[in-house]
Amino acid sequence: MNKNTDSASEPKHSLLVQLLEDYQNKRYDAAEKSALLITEEFPDHPFAWKLLGALLNQTGRVSEALSACQKSVLLDKNNAEANNNLGHTLYKLDRLEEAESSYRKSIEIDPNNALAHYNLGQTLQKASDLEQSEISYKDAIALRPNYTEAYSNLGIVLRSLGRLDEAQEAYSCAIKISPSFKAAYLNRGQLFFEQGQYKRALKDFDICDNERSRARALYALYALGLNQELYRRIESESKNNIENLRVAAIASFLSEKEKKEYPHSFCKNPLDFIYFSNIASYYQDLGVFISELTNEILKINVAWEPFNKATIKGFQSTQNLFDNPPKKISLLKSIILQELDTYYNKFKDEGCAYIQKWPSEKKIVGWHVVLKQHGHQNVHIHPSGWLSGVIYLKVVSDQGKNEGAIEFGLNGEHYSHSESPKLLYQPKLGDIIFFPSSLHHKTIPFNSDDDRIIVSFDLKPRAIKS
Repeated sequence: MNKNTDSASEPKHSLLVQLLEDYQNKRYDAAEKSALLITEEFPDHPFAWKLLGALLNQTGRVSEALSACQKSVLLDKNNAEANNNLGHTLYKLDRLEEAESSYRKSIEIDPNNALAHYNLGQTLQKASDLEQSEISYKDAIALRPNYTEAYSNLGIVLRSLGRLDEAQEAYSCAIKISPSFKAAYLNRGQLFFEQGQYKRALKDFDICDNERSRARALYALYALGLNQELYRRIESESKNNIENLRVAAIASFLSEKEKKEYPHSFCKNPLDFIYFSNIASYYQDLGVFISELTNEILKINVAWEPFNKATIKGFQSTQNLFDNPPKKISLLKSIILQELDTYYNKFKDEGCAYIQKWPSEKKIVGWHVVLKQHGHQNVHIHPSGWLSGVIYLKVVSDQGKNEGAIEFGLNGEHYSHSESPKLLYQPKLGDIIFFPSSLHHKTIPFNSDDDRIIVSFDLKPRAIKS
């Protein structure tokens, strides 16, 4: 089909109406065909590009959506919706500074667009600019007083800023507007839990009733000493959702602490499944490979102490390292995939669900962390993973005090016992460590002014497809 170069010509109005109707009614295949035809014949018509970007976003093809959104903004720079859509795409790609710029442009064009203010708030929140995020959420609420999501996210920001009474009020406003809005119950319940109001926390967690809240309800039951109900709920969750790793983690902790079998079969003894290897077995000149690999990694976008992550006094990358990786990162990915096969063969006769339900697709998502002086990672698990791993590209001196070491154990952020077993390991350059994603781990802070650089990744469960 020849492109129409007559700048005065436009697609028929009926074609644009049909395109919009197909999109609004979720007939995405038909809408995509129409949008592609229109953009081919009328490449300077912004509407079809805008719809194409929106539907590519809607169907999970974010990288493809970016070029369409950029094209729509290029053709219609003063279109508030197009700039907002571009911001949304950049946000999904973790290009936060660019997303912020697009949202601010959208707001400059249309200051009364509550959605753009809300989206800007989300972006600033993710970038850990909490004071500015608060302003944006409040701007969104001023324009749309019944904005449930804005109230709920405002509560998260206020809680992080230590303004707990205001945070509770924001969550309660969200619940009053939308009594079925689960996120607000989850967040308010967590606030109650942190204040030691365990019964109120449990009530909110039970109303929420999703995978995360069911795990948090267990933390409240543990704090309340209601062990019989705790046992019953772990048994129920194990039957219904073996992949709830937060539940698997507390079940392992309780089994060890009470010397009693708790009925969760994901991985009862996760400390037994830690695996060690080293990149040196693949490359004779380890230093050259790691230097070249590190140079590629340090070119990737990072955030300082990213919001709601375990990284303290350090940078963490904001995109999947293994999504269209450059040469050296691609080689690292191939090493990880080979080591995953070795790991599985080592443990394949174990009877736990962790091994017996091993993901059939080796989909890995990776990120890197650069810790600075006094840097560390708080205790955490990887609840959306199956197996997790860490590769050491730069290590620090332990100063005879285990500084910079990784510690594995069963104690979590919300439950612990002085006699719980743990394993402390001082990593060497090129080390590869694999472990179940349900296993708690943390980094010991270090005083050296050298950087500590790692690559971490998760092998995703079968339920998560690319």
